[in-house]
Amino acid sequence: RADRLAGTRVTGRGSDDRTGTTALLFALRRLDPDSLRHKVIFVWSVQEEGGLNGARFFGDRHGRTLRRVYSVDTFVSSDTPKESPHFAFAPLGAGAVLRGLDNSSLVPRAERDRIVALASARGIPLQLGTTFGGTDGSAIQSWGPPNIGLSWPGRYSHGPAEVLDLRDVDALIRLIVAVATAP
Repeated sequence: RADRLAGTRVTGRGSDDRTGTTALLFALRRLDPDSLRHKVIFVWSVQEEGGLNGARFFGDRHGRTLRRVYSVDTFVSSDTPKESPHFAFAPLGAGAVLRGLDNSSLVPRAERDRIVALASARGIPLQLGTTFGGTDGSAIQSWGPPNIGLSWPGRYSHGPAEVLDLRDVDALIRLIVAVATAP
């Protein structure tokens, strides 16, 4: 359950995985499979915090055939009253987040530039972020494809009252559609 706060902010427990799932489902609804010029695979995996088991299973079977991996997960932002804005800062309400660097992945410059240009061309607000942690895609990148984290900024991740901004989720949905339809 999510509760509305002021304006476009919502709070709830378990927003991390629920928001990612919601963004993927809304993106799928906007895609026309017949118009795609390449194969696009959406994967929901399990046990990210417990060893990346679901992603590892998928990677073992398909990792060698993938050109890119887009991990959809929260970006734990330092946009809070008590944290420093010098690291992991992505203000809520300012758009989706491209995770440029985290503990397990570094997005190649060409991929970063491609996504930034794609978002700009489609009018999608996008922030670049560096943070601790990692995503499921790190279990697949060992097979060769780059792991590109697509996120929304969130406060108080894994806590009883996570906070997010619906404008960021909308930007993420649009970004997922953009990367799925781009060459």
